[in-house]
Amino acid sequence: MKLFYLLLITFALRLFRLGIPDTYIFDEVYHAFTAQEMAKGNPQAWEWWVTPPPGVAYEWTHPPLAKLVMAGSIKLLGDSSFAWRFPSAVFGTLSVAAVYFLGKKLFKHKHMALLAAAIFSFDGLQLTMSRVGMADSLLTLLILLSCLFFYQSKFRLTGIFLGLALATKWSAVLLYPIFGLFLLPQLIKNPQKIKFLLRLVYSFLIIPLEIYFLTFIPFFVTGHTLAQWWELQRQMYYYHSHLNATHQYQSMAWQWPLLIRPVWFYVEYFKNSVANIYNLGNPAVFWGGLAAVFFSRNWYLLICYLFLFFPFVFSPRIMFLHHYLPALPFLCLIIASVIYQHKRLTLIFLCLTVILFLFFYPLNTAIPLPANLVKYWFWLPTWK
Repeated sequence: MKLFYLLLITFALRLFRLGIPDTYIFDEVYHAFTAQEMAKGNPQAWEWWVTPPPGVAYEWTHPPLAKLVMAGSIKLLGDSSFAWRFPSAVFGTLSVAAVYFLGKKLFKHKHMALLAAAIFSFDGLQLTMSRVGMADSLLTLLILLSCLFFYQSKFRLTGIFLGLALATKWSAVLLYPIFGLFLLPQLIKNPQKIKFLLRLVYSFLIIPLEIYFLTFIPFFVTGHTLAQWWELQRQMYYYHSHLNATHQYQSMAWQWPLLIRPVWFYVEYFKNSVANIYNLGNPAVFWGGLAAVFFSRNWYLLICYLFLFFPFVFSPRIMFLHHYLPALPFLCLIIASVIYQHKRLTLIFLCLTVILFLFFYPLNTAIPLPANLVKYWFWLPTWK
């Protein structure tokens, strides 16, 4: 019942003013626009060689699953900013539930799992990405489900959700070294090595590839060929491995846990106030999580957390704070595992997390703030 109320609050906070603004924000000019075109059945939504209309672009640089889900939402709810953001709100809420169930399996303690889910729910990065028409909330949910089923040794289900994650963003490939690290000792010790190896190949290679390919069915339905599909994969790889773009709010992976460089998604000025959508994490979660990492002894969580963001340190392409989102739920689980045995610390941390979440909520959600006071929400020189 407590989980139900947490999810109800989580969903309500993500739905509130979800359609505001009614224009594209940040990368919605790629993802949401392309989802709109997919909803119309426009084959150009898949074509990298097409020149897009001014101010927007066809998003073919990532696999299609998140955009297809947004297109379905648009067809169901109508073509509006609410419709293309609604799936992210659902996935963001379900991710909180996934943190709970993963924590319950790991800790064997429902209250500790609920604490982790609450910490994740009351983070500003998770909130903002649950209110924007992009792929990251879906990716995070699918990664969490993959890790949950993997921990339970349900390898077929792991493979299904791994395939769906890969069909959302290729960065889900970071799950492979995580799974491999835990599977290698099992493979070495297993008396039926060949049979176990075949099971792993089927679950972690065949199933994900089948799922990945099936998500491109609309690509073929709109008149494209298998040769064009293969060329699209090549174009996607070339784009990410050769991207030399820069951005005012880009950041490096080592800066993400320190919350050094948030991202301005949207700003609107009124006579005496200003509305922002500022993709800023909760300082209590980010900075408190850094301390918790050093005290944690849960190797499953530590490995998941580190492997889901540290490889980005070596990435050659432009990156932003939202690339940290898939690692964040594991940080929240780490925090819960460290502080739960200290009741007073748990109460203080949870209260601080909720207070800061509510304090920054207007900045995350375009609620107008007095223009002469908004400076008090920008604590660091790099938060501008």
